[in-house]
Amino acid sequence: MAPPAETDGQALTWRGTLLARLPGGQRSYWLVVAVVAAVTGLVVAAIAGLAGGGSSLGELAPVIVATQPIEAGEPLSGQNTEARRYPTLTLPAGAVAALVGDEVASAALHPGEIVTKARLGGLPIGDRTEVAVPAHTALPPLAPGDLVDVLVTLPISDDGGAGAQATLTVADAAVVTDAAEHAVTIAVTEQELLPVASAVVQGSITLALVQPG
Repeated sequence: MAPPAETDGQALTWRGTLLARLPGGQRSYWLVVAVVAAVTGLVVAAIAGLAGGGSSLGELAPVIVATQPIEAGEPLSGQNTEARRYPTLTLPAGAVAALVGDEVASAALHPGEIVTKARLGGLPIGDRTEVAVPAHTALPPLAPGDLVDVLVTLPISDDGGAGAQATLTVADAAVVTDAAEHAVTIAVTEQELLPVASAVVQGSITLALVQPG
């Protein structure tokens, strides 16, 4: 059986249904339409800003980005970095805008990572490993780049049981990579790493300045 035909007065469109359900009738309907239009406009503007790097995320600014893995102590150059432009509000603190030619990574950088000032300042140390040596008043004034010999003084006993001391050199021309108030960080070779680490634990360490950086 076919449904009864609707008259013009009985036909309900989605608008008529909404008007029937909203308190306030037609005035509330147009208020809802205005709110939906405003929200839609804001969403579209935000999407446009994200897509184009527009003012919603700040102006585009130049930054240096790693293009390949960079190890700590490795110099930065056009071979392992490139300049890109990103919205300012997306940049990490201390982002580097340009290289001057003598930057060295103080920590490993990964491809795509934005270079920051916190990642710079290290020294080229090649295959060496860094070791922290407790600082004391007997150490000479040191700065990153200085070369030092590492000496350790150990207690020994002679045949008669009397106490004595012996001083040994456990590393030659180690590279000073950081000189803080309570510790000096040096870079030593693989062969020197264990003797230096053992000396730090067992004896009294002395750093003898060989060559200022």
